Amino acid sequence: MITDPLFRFKHAFVTGATGIVGSALCEMISKRGIPVTTYSRTSSKFPKLWGIRHVPGDILDFEGLRNAAKDSDVIFHVAAAVHNSVSTIAEYQNVNVIGTQNVIRVARDIDAKLIHVSTVNVEGFRKGELLDEYARTKSQAEDLVQIGIDDGLDAVIVRSATVFGNQAGRAGLILDRVLDGSLKVLPAPSRKISPVWKYDLVTALINAAEVGEKGHTYTIAGPTITTANFVKCVSQTVGLPVPLLSIPAWMISLPLRLAWAFKFLTRWTPPVSMESLQNDSIHDGRKAAQELEFRYTNLSEIFTNSNKGL
Repeated sequence: MITDPLFRFKHAFVTGATGIVGSALCEMISKRGIPVTTYSRTSSKFPKLWGIRHVPGDILDFEGLRNAAKDSDVIFHVAAAVHNSVSTIAEYQNVNVIGTQNVIRVARDIDAKLIHVSTVNVEGFRKGELLDEYARTKSQAEDLVQIGIDDGLDAVIVRSATVFGNQAGRAGLILDRVLDGSLKVLPAPSRKISPVWKYDLVTALINAAEVGEKGHTYTIAGPTITTANFVKCVSQTVGLPVPLLSIPAWMISLPLRLAWAFKFLTRWTPPVSMESLQNDSIHDGRKAAQELEFRYTNLSEIFTNSNKGL
């Protein structure tokens, strides 16, 4: 397959390639005819598409990381320790800070453009509203990228709001349960979010590599909606019943905290994180959409097409 001549990059390197965003990113780049090298600790479950090569490795292994990325001209740094994916402060620090430091060094060594995938939670941390380890270490990672930019690194930061998918098992905590019909009780229905479909985020990332301005930070966030209306829209579109019972955030704070604390014993993952319960996530992604030349897909369009197998 011939690489798309309109693309400015010719070989992509993706860290964190097995996650909800990373796997979709690899899929979209490959379908456009661009070879992709993926890097993650776990074996990949990618679609059998042309041009995807998986290299197993740890983000803390600088030499392994550099060798895997050596033929690439753009690095999409998606790998991150997210809420409740790790259990210690050191793990957040290792993956989100030291891992990013390694990626920056690699980008310098091979002269590749860096697309650093961050989170809107950094804004909350810097305002003093979010004090968790995820937000703190992602803020530190952004600081490292900015230092690199100031020293000549060609890099762009992309902050994502809450990401969701449209396929059960790969849709996110709440939507996984909506799509498999198991969500009977909706927590924190009045909480406001600015959710972004994973393929809209992926389009933004690819466009950031193409037209993103060096040193710029782009916030990718869809239209703001309450959790109740979000779940209602998805449920009605896919033809599933809307949860009949909703519980205000204050009523479930303590039980939810205990559920997360004992998840390793109960083997049950709560449908919402403590941070999600305690804070709205309202962000404006319209400017980024204009600058990166894409549009946010309507919820009804996403899930109608999902039902058709598209």
